[in-house]
Amino acid sequence: MSCALRVNDVSKRAKDFQILNHVSFELKRGEIVGLIGPNGAGKTSIMKILVGLTRNYTGEVDLSGVRDIGCMIETPNFYPYNTGYQNLMYFAGLNGVGKKKAKELLELLGLTDAADKNVKAYSLGMRQRLGIAQALLKDPDVLVLDEPTNGLDPEGIYEVREYIRKIADEKNITVLISSHLLGELEKMCDRAIMIKKGEVIQCMDFHGDRKRQIAYVIESLDTEAVERILRENRYQVLSQNEKEVRIGISEEEKNDVAKLLASHNVVLTGLYEASETLEDTFLELIKD
Repeated sequence: MSCALRVNDVSKRAKDFQILNHVSFELKRGEIVGLIGPNGAGKTSIMKILVGLTRNYTGEVDLSGVRDIGCMIETPNFYPYNTGYQNLMYFAGLNGVGKKKAKELLELLGLTDAADKNVKAYSLGMRQRLGIAQALLKDPDVLVLDEPTNGLDPEGIYEVREYIRKIADEKNITVLISSHLLGELEKMCDRAIMIKKGEVIQCMDFHGDRKRQIAYVIESLDTEAVERILRENRYQVLSQNEKEVRIGISEEEKNDVAKLLASHNVVLTGLYEASETLEDTFLELIKD
């Protein structure tokens, strides 16, 4: 997949607080990427920079390959006593888009049957889907969604998740999405970018299955030495504690890692495959 946009060495500071610190990543066309981190990590700041709501930053955001970006940063607001169709047509007019596009998006987001109902009667999940439809009015290449499943019940979460996946697959739109619901992101996303205290600390690739990342567990009496050697040799260390180091490698690289550690006189007591969930990795990485 070709690159849709690139964030390079972006930093942002407010008074004495470093909001973002040398953040770099890229998004590929048609993929869904989760942006994950605790409250105050800088997720919303990154999203606001991407969509042009914040310009006070250093570094580079390369949007040369992007024609348009759609976004839903805050909870979408609509006229409650107007219908879903009327609301969408109002925003369509502001964006220079016609009736045909509004109807197409209502169908795409599963809102055709509710199009003539007042938004006041919509469930929260339906309002979120109407917000996504609004963000898609100008046929964007990239869609930025900040907590689109926040406050939804399980049925609403499932609906929004399935429609986001449908949008990415059918329209080849790149989606950057933040959420506290890590299990949902794991089902939906192709990759995850983890951010802590304004810094990207880990990227996870779900290899297209959007379910689990396979990690290798290395057990040793000197896990600090293991971590240092692996990082020096540019291996992807997922986590480390006094008992084990977890590393993201392919099966073919396992013997290379064992030989590397042996060449540094590190004794291994175990080297085996482990199934690492997104939530496990996240909780380990955000520990102070």
